[in-house]
Amino acid sequence: MKKLKHSKYKNTGILFEMLVRKLTSETLSSDKSITIDIIKKYFGKNTELAKELHLYNSLVKEQFKSEARAIDYVNNVKEAYKKLNQTTLRRQRYNLVKEISENFVFENMSKIHIANYKTLASIYILFEYGETASTKQLLECKNVILDHMMLTERKIEEKDPIIESFSKQEKAMRLLTYKLMIDKFNSKYSSLNESQKQLLNKYITNVNDTEALKEYIQKVIPSLKKTLAEHAKRITDKVTQIKVQKLSEMLCNVENMKKIKESHVLSLLRYMDLVDELKEVHI
Repeated sequence: MKKLKHSKYKNTGILFEMLVRKLTSETLSSDKSITIDIIKKYFGKNTELAKELHLYNSLVKEQFKSEARAIDYVNNVKEAYKKLNQTTLRRQRYNLVKEISENFVFENMSKIHIANYKTLASIYILFEYGETASTKQLLECKNVILDHMMLTERKIEEKDPIIESFSKQEKAMRLLTYKLMIDKFNSKYSSLNESQKQLLNKYITNVNDTEALKEYIQKVIPSLKKTLAEHAKRITDKVTQIKVQKLSEMLCNVENMKKIKESHVLSLLRYMDLVDELKEVHI
């Protein structure tokens, strides 16, 4: 039997996660968020998408110590999914993807890192194809979901009380807490120059949005290279001049990065420090 493929365009759980992460990156960068309007429109009370999302969340968030109880729960959720209005569901999902594509570059949005991607993909196949999927593929999907749901001793030990407390807060309170964290961060690192603080803020607010972070850093690197090259021409010491020129050439190429790491950001911060020092010398 032909292997069935997963579709991000049709996976309601992943579409919602993409929007939530996009909203997080927009929170501090704009007064008006298009994303929140899309979320309210398609995942508001009584929409078929909201009902389907609730079933996705049921399998993602519920945990059991007994495998038998977990299997029984999965079967009950599958039966609940069958009762949804599939025609309305498909229409709402189509309109949601259309609206996302009209406001954002969907391919860029789809590259946002989602931690539980494999689980959400397995739930999609379980819902979408059910018993029509090959026995092996269906078993693999069920195992992924069950492994995620099983509350092992290790999972209990790994739970962070601070993160647990934060996750249980209302969304408005979480966003306020998040903003206060950014404000505290800016106060703590007040010695940094504006370029450095802006880079760090972009990294924090877009840590899940690789494409948005790449776009920003893609503008920063050419500017740094140009500034270093200009200062290199004014350095009288030949050895120092060559070193600065080499440092400029070593600046990373964003296109080759799959993911912006903390090490890349730290490297750029050091380059910004160097630019500041050179400016003081050549005032």
